[in-house]
Amino acid sequence: MASSLPSPPFIPVEGISNFRDIGDTTHVRRGLVYRSADPSKATPAGLKKMSEGLGIKVIFDLRSTPEIQRDGPEWAGVEVDKEDPYVEYGITRKWVPVFAASDYGPEQVGLRYQHYTKTGSEGFVKAYNDILLAAPSAYTAILKHLAQPNPTPCLIHCTAGKDRTGVLVALLFLLAGVDTEAIADEYSLTDLGLEHLKPLFIERLLKNPALEGNEDGVRNMVSSKRENMVATVEMIEGEFGGAEGYLRKQCGLSGEVVEALRRNLKGEK
Repeated sequence: MASSLPSPPFIPVEGISNFRDIGDTTHVRRGLVYRSADPSKATPAGLKKMSEGLGIKVIFDLRSTPEIQRDGPEWAGVEVDKEDPYVEYGITRKWVPVFAASDYGPEQVGLRYQHYTKTGSEGFVKAYNDILLAAPSAYTAILKHLAQPNPTPCLIHCTAGKDRTGVLVALLFLLAGVDTEAIADEYSLTDLGLEHLKPLFIERLLKNPALEGNEDGVRNMVSSKRENMVATVEMIEGEFGGAEGYLRKQCGLSGEVVEALRRNLKGEK
């Protein structure tokens, strides 16, 4: 069960950690986009709250096959989820992996992990740049859902709800006109949302040969430091032409779709 967290923005949903509404009172309307860590252990009460209490109809899962199948040294001893728990609650799970299974070989994973373990923001920025380059197909499915007339509320998640989820949320915030400092503050909330799980994450990650013995690096890896998101926003602006540049050039969205998405995020007609 998720630990008790302050609300807003955290919402207590039994069995799910780091669950929050990305909406604020100024730029992004509340009740449309939620983010969290892996929700597969949600209790019946948690599932009912998502469906009936929050109106969530779609869950977008950004994880790759090896994560879902618990395949790899860091998943040793972790039980595989046997079935989709959402259907009977009227929630559809849409699998939109950022990274293909072929990107989860030992060398690729090791290189990606090494970026996160570096001190300073450079490693995270490189890792998040890699996410942005790999994610257009996954992100586009979510963006098109949110751009349609009267989109239903949705939950977006990866394993921790920190990196792949956090990069997408940053794009949504940028498109809606949220300033960099506020984006970084929201990103840093994941440190609180995952606080009770960090010892488990660290123990699990240290089982991977690419990270073995590097506890300081792993602690950095599981962190959500606001300066890393500040640097990431600068990278998005400089390398992709901001959120709109990324959505149009990398995701292939038309100007009309981008404007519809912006209006929906802001709650405008």
